[in-house]
Amino acid sequence: MKKILFVDDEEQILRSITRLFRTTDYDIYTAPEGESALKILETEEIDLIISDMRMPFMDGYGLLSKVKELYPKVIRVMLSGYTEEKLIFKAIQKNIAKLYVFKPWENEKLLNVVDQIFESKKSIKDNNLLIHINNIEELITTNVNYQRILSLIQSGTDIEKITFEIEKDQSIALKVLHVANSAYCNVKTGSIKQAVSYLGLQNINNIILSYSAIDTFDNDSLATYLNMLSKHSFVTNKLVKYIYNKLLCKELSEKYSAIGLLHDVGIVFLFKCFGEKYYNLFIKSIQENINIAELEREILGTTHEEVGGYLLNWWGLPDQIVEAAFFHHMPMDIRVINKEMVCVVHLADKYSWDIIKEKCPCNFNDAVFDFLNIEKGRFEEELKNFMSVLGERDE
Repeated sequence: MKKILFVDDEEQILRSITRLFRTTDYDIYTAPEGESALKILETEEIDLIISDMRMPFMDGYGLLSKVKELYPKVIRVMLSGYTEEKLIFKAIQKNIAKLYVFKPWENEKLLNVVDQIFESKKSIKDNNLLIHINNIEELITTNVNYQRILSLIQSGTDIEKITFEIEKDQSIALKVLHVANSAYCNVKTGSIKQAVSYLGLQNINNIILSYSAIDTFDNDSLATYLNMLSKHSFVTNKLVKYIYNKLLCKELSEKYSAIGLLHDVGIVFLFKCFGEKYYNLFIKSIQENINIAELEREILGTTHEEVGGYLLNWWGLPDQIVEAAFFHHMPMDIRVINKEMVCVVHLADKYSWDIIKEKCPCNFNDAVFDFLNIEKGRFEEELKNFMSVLGERDE
């Protein structure tokens, strides 16, 4: 039975929560303030803590920061009022809590949130990997990318150009989308442009400043592959949009416009967690022509698809983007709901490796051509036009 600890200094709220969860399969613990909560955590194996933000002596931010440090396996959720905007924003940036539930909450919504948290954990069976995911503050990137975007913001460049530069770095892009999709903004979008608009340039500037202060990445070999992965994801994203517009004659919804950018975020995460170990795995996959997912499963016990899908779901990205991350190498899997979108990402993923003249580390399923009703020869001819357009935009 999963154990949940609720922390709030209002006794009436704790009684209300206890009544709400009485008929569920969860074991409920309550504490009126932070110190009591920490004492419970010392003796009980709590799975999830849900804490009020505003409490005397030790506030919710302080409590959950301690829980993150002392009990990294415990999932953290924050209850907060709409007036605590600055503290919420700070907590989002530091990944102090998985998500934020605003007071007053709807009972059914709170129950569903708790159920979904535990359901999403099932996709990752490695507890050590779960600890990494639950406590990650940032993905690896390079300092030059920070500096370029900050320079654009500070010089008053328009949002279109800033968005374009953010899209070139999937780590920065994911952080921006993470904040935008949290309860802080209460939106559900996979669009960098929409996220920048919702947050405003000052908040974007603050996110990148705090991000760059934490993250330094100076391993030259790994940096080379990180830059290659960012380029691959950038090209994949552009190719996804091109396939929809030119070959399917459809408009990809703006809220899914970063779907190609984020599809391989699991690889970046595994590079961050395992460093040289994952680098060697990645090189072996390419040199020995072994599907990278097979090596990941054998050596790490999971795949970058599973990790990427879990991470995007954890950070509240739209379901279609989460699904594309989970299944972009298995587009014909019967579990796929939006098969068209996943097939397009699979197609763009494979050919973007060709475009940047790097070897694809995964298997390609030709069946996507039939499913999308695209003739392979015509598609490869269209790639010449795409590369021309891509070259013009990059200049």
